[in-house]
Amino acid sequence: MHRDDDIIRFDSPAAIREMKQRHASIGRRTLAVVSAALAQWEARIANGEALNMSPAEIEQLREIGAKMSHEADGDPLPPPTKPN
Repeated sequence: MHRDDDIIRFDSPAAIREMKQRHASIGRRTLAVVSAALAQWEARIANGEALNMSPAEIEQLREIGAKMSHEADGDPLPPPTKPN
């Protein structure tokens, strides 16, 4: 039998702090991968090579770039438009 204080509390301040640190680390690592991919795409564009991206992938990338740009500028982002 476990006593209550022997059980890890997932909603404890320490657990929440650890989760936020873990998520921040994952976010930074993800951005590093994205940055490397973006540099590769830019090099392909400079060389006149195809990006091999679908229209949906290009639109998703556009939306992400617009959101990041607006957030960095402190501008509110307009609501997303629905496809016709």
